[in-house]
Amino acid sequence: MRRASTPLTILAEIDPELRDELDYRLLCIHRQVDAFHPSQLPATHFARFVIIDDPTPSVGERLPALLAWECNHDGTIDDYLSAVAEHTPQIDRVFSCCTGYPRDGTRNFDDWVLWMRERAHRSMAFYTAYGDVSHQQVHNDRAVHQAIREIIDADRPALRVLPPEELHRRIARELATRYPQLDISAQGEGTMRWAFGKLIAVLALLVFLPFALLAFVPWYVILRRKERADAATAGPVHDPRNLWVAEDHFTQNQLTHIVDIKPGWFRVATLWIVLTVIDALAKLWYVHGDLGGIVTIHFARWVFVPDRRPEPELRRHRLLFFSNYDGSWENYLGEFIDRAAGALTAVWSNTVGFPASRALRGEGARDEEGFKRWARDCQVPTLVWWTGISGSTVQNVRNDLWIRRRISRELDEDEARAWLRRL
Repeated sequence: MRRASTPLTILAEIDPELRDELDYRLLCIHRQVDAFHPSQLPATHFARFVIIDDPTPSVGERLPALLAWECNHDGTIDDYLSAVAEHTPQIDRVFSCCTGYPRDGTRNFDDWVLWMRERAHRSMAFYTAYGDVSHQQVHNDRAVHQAIREIIDADRPALRVLPPEELHRRIARELATRYPQLDISAQGEGTMRWAFGKLIAVLALLVFLPFALLAFVPWYVILRRKERADAATAGPVHDPRNLWVAEDHFTQNQLTHIVDIKPGWFRVATLWIVLTVIDALAKLWYVHGDLGGIVTIHFARWVFVPDRRPEPELRRHRLLFFSNYDGSWENYLGEFIDRAAGALTAVWSNTVGFPASRALRGEGARDEEGFKRWARDCQVPTLVWWTGISGSTVQNVRNDLWIRRRISRELDEDEARAWLRRL
């Protein structure tokens, strides 16, 4: 099966002399008056371009401004970059404003891929609501659902008198006859695959549990000491005025967020452990569009942005967060607070300016007003954002998938009634 929903994060240093030109080019792309637009990218669910500036730091000099290219695509990263270089060479117009960009851009394929690969950052934790569904399959399943509706509307009197299981078979036959271009294969649910993954995770946990218990007491003592010492000071401010202007234009929304990690190895190590656990849970447990009760997130990920300056005392490692979700910013943050405050606190209590927390999971994000203010302060304006599935919520995608997978199966009466209710 082709790998779907792979995250890609490219962070490239911007040439200071070309910063104004980059701003102008991104504005043209946003207004769709440029030769390049994210819709030209192959097999892409979502994509964005963001400029990450460094506000006035409390210690040392500013970090260089970065251009972030974030997308969720089908296939491996190497295959995707190859397809972009072949089919979307216009992307040169964006990255040619970055330092060290290959002179011939995508025309020098090997150097271009190497340059991109050197600036690709792995996700510390990645969640997708439909990781085994390709971009093409999302559109196919939506078309299948619409075709079923058209069949029912056209033949409603004749179909109404049929028993549920016969109605299901009739729709399946009509669909195959009238819409042969659509894929109506009975794809499996992957139940055994997920069960095997969970079993492996449990066994790994049992192996490492004794070591974790030995380390817990000293780790907890250090954590509580640091939490008492860490006053919730104001974090970096990215001028959040008018961020709402770029939101609520589609069924989906986007959020880009960056914040300094608190100094010292302890916070970095704790953050790594927390995000490793979240990543494992997202890959093995939360695989059906439900992240701890939150059903509005298409894709989300945390990315570690290291500061590699030679002076350890000046280093400011940062944590970058991308999300593509349904609904408004207020509802999204509200859902996070109501359903995942503990997990949010476990992650972001290791970063600067986050509301005061207790024992890693307590308080923190439960301070709703303080958390939302902090989240806005650390939010970065997304200059170019594109959705490849506009109009579809997570629930729509999952429902279309469920319907299509059962079209070609033989259903009994109860199963057929459940299938019809989904329409």
